[in-house]
Amino acid sequence: MFSNPVLCAGPLEDVEENDTVSTESTNGLPTWDLSDLYDGIDDSRLDSDLNSMVDQAAQFEEKYKGRIASTAVTADLLCSALNDYEALMTAQYKPGSYANLLFSTDTADAQRGALLQRTREVGSAAATHLIFFDLEIGKIPQETFDRIINEPQLAPYRHYLEHERALAAHHLTEAEEKILEETANTRGRAFGRLFTEITSRQTFRMGDEELTQSELLVNFYNPDRETRKAAATALTDTLKGDAHVLTFIFNTLLHEKQILDGLRGHSSPEASRHLANEVDEAVVNTVSDVCVDNYDIAADYYHLKRQLLGLDELTHYDRYAPLLGDRGNIPFDEAQGMVMDAFGHFSPQLAEITEPFFSKRWIDAELRAGKRGGAYCAGVTPDLHPYVFMNYTGKPRDVMTLAHELGHGIHDVLASKQSLLNYHPVLPLAETASTFGEMLVFDQLQSTLESTEERLALLCGKIEDIFATVFRQIAMYRFEQEAHRLRREKGEQTTEAYCEVWQRMMQEMFGDSLALGEDHQWWWLYIPHVFQLSFYVYAYSFGELLVLSLYAQYQRDGESFVPRYFDLLSAGCSATPSQLVADMGIDIASPDFWQGGCDLIREKVEQAKALAATMK
Repeated sequence: MFSNPVLCAGPLEDVEENDTVSTESTNGLPTWDLSDLYDGIDDSRLDSDLNSMVDQAAQFEEKYKGRIASTAVTADLLCSALNDYEALMTAQYKPGSYANLLFSTDTADAQRGALLQRTREVGSAAATHLIFFDLEIGKIPQETFDRIINEPQLAPYRHYLEHERALAAHHLTEAEEKILEETANTRGRAFGRLFTEITSRQTFRMGDEELTQSELLVNFYNPDRETRKAAATALTDTLKGDAHVLTFIFNTLLHEKQILDGLRGHSSPEASRHLANEVDEAVVNTVSDVCVDNYDIAADYYHLKRQLLGLDELTHYDRYAPLLGDRGNIPFDEAQGMVMDAFGHFSPQLAEITEPFFSKRWIDAELRAGKRGGAYCAGVTPDLHPYVFMNYTGKPRDVMTLAHELGHGIHDVLASKQSLLNYHPVLPLAETASTFGEMLVFDQLQSTLESTEERLALLCGKIEDIFATVFRQIAMYRFEQEAHRLRREKGEQTTEAYCEVWQRMMQEMFGDSLALGEDHQWWWLYIPHVFQLSFYVYAYSFGELLVLSLYAQYQRDGESFVPRYFDLLSAGCSATPSQLVADMGIDIASPDFWQGGCDLIREKVEQAKALAATMK
C-alpha cells in the first residue's frame, strides 16, 4: 500500500569506506561489489536518478490521475498504467536500495546516513504523486472491475489488483495519505533508524575486549560455560545501559501503530500484517496455537541436553552450548564448498544459480565496526540480482546462515521471471527457499559424519535452530501481542513491564527444562523485528513448518519434486500463499497440517534421544 520507492525493495543495506564500494576484503571474507547499482556515493548517475524521481512520478500522476476510478476505464488503459507504474518503480527502487545497502555495513558513517535520509525524503516526495493510483484502483466501480478483470491483458496483474482492492477498506483520503507519507520520515522511519544506529554502535566488554554484537553473540556457542556466562553478562550490561532510550523508541513506535491502526480501521494490532501477508487471522492463530501446544517438544529436548552436558540445571546461556568441543573455525571458502555441494546434489540448476553470488561478489560477509548485526538477502528488482548480507565468524551455524540467505537469493532469482508487482515473495512464503537451503546443507553434512558423537551434535544443533525458528518466533509474536495490548490499554510502559512479558513468554517455551536467568529479561531490547517490523516474526514459524512438510515430500518423491519446487519459487507473489502451496498438496487452513510439521520436529528429538542412548 502506497509504496515509498526507496523503502519497499526489502531490508537492504552496504560496504567499504571508500567511494567505489567494491574493496576486496583483507581477511579472506567477501565484501560487496555494488557497481551494478552505482560506482559510489559520488556517482553522477545516483544524483541524476534522485533528482529525476519526483518529476517522473509527477508525470505519471498527470497522465493517469482521474482516469482509473471511472466507469470508462478499459482493460487497455489499466494495463498501460500498470506497465508504466512498474517501469517507474523499477527505476526508483535503485537509489534507495543502494543507500540502504551502503548504510547497513557502516551505520556510523555520516555520509552514508545522509544519503539514506536523502533517498527517504526524495522517495516520500515522489510517493505523494503516486498515492492516487492505489486509491483509484480501489475505487473502480465493482461492475466495471468485474467486466475488465477477465481481459487477457490484465491476467498477469489479476492477483495484484484483487489484493489492492482488498486493502481499499483501510485507505484514507488522498490528502490524508499524503500527510502520512510526508511526515513518515520524522515518525516511525526516524525512530527505526535511531534504533539501528544505537544498536549497531553498541560495544560489549568481555574481559579486556570490546566486541561488536556479532562478535559477542558467537560466544553463546562456546563450549566453555564461563565464557557463555560472561557473554550473557556483557550483553545484558550494554542493553541495560541503553534501556531507557530503547524503551522510549519502542513505546513511541507502538503508539504510532495504534494511531495508524485506528485511522485505518484495523481491528487489532496484528490485522494490518495479516492483510499485507494475505493470510487469514484464523490461520495465524492456528499456527500460534499449535506451536504453543507443542512447546513440550522443546522441554523434552532440553531435559536431554542437560543430561548430555552433565549439568544440574540449564539456564539461558546454555541453550546453544555445543555438545562437542570447539572444532575450530570453518574458512569461508570451505563453507562455500559445503553449500555448493549440497545445492548441487539437489539440482545442478540450484548450484548454477548460486555460483555468481560468490564469483561476482554479491555477498558481504566481513566483520567490521559499525556494521549492523544479523543477516539478510536483499532482492531489489527483477532486472537486478539480489545481495546477501551476513557477519561470518567461521562457526558451523554461519554455514547454515550462508545457506539460508542464499536460499532467499535463489528465490529472488527464480522469481525474476515475474514483473515487479509479482516479484517479491509475500512474507509467509519468503522463508521457504531459505529454510529449505538449510535443510539441504544439514542433510549433506550429516551424510559425511561417521561417529555417533558428531552426528548427535549436528542433529542437536539443527533441532535448536528449528526451535529458534518455530517456537521462539511464536514466543516473540506473543510477546508483541501482549506488549501492544499493554501499550494500548494502559499507556506508556516501563522497561521492566516489557521485560516481565518477554521473560514470561520465553519461559513458557522451555517449561521446567531450563530456567531463564534474570539477565535474559532484557534481551528483547536488541531484536530489530519487534521494533521495526511489527508481527513479522510469525512468518519464520510459518515458513519452517511449511518447509518441513515440503522436505518430507522431497525425501519421498526425489527428483520429481524438484520442478514443482522451482515452480513454487518462480511464482513470486503472483497468487496468495494458500493458492501457491495448494499446488503442492498443502492446506494451510488445516490444523492437522501444522501439527504434522510439529510431529516432524518431535521425530527429530526422538532421533536425538535414540542416538544418545547408544552412547551410554
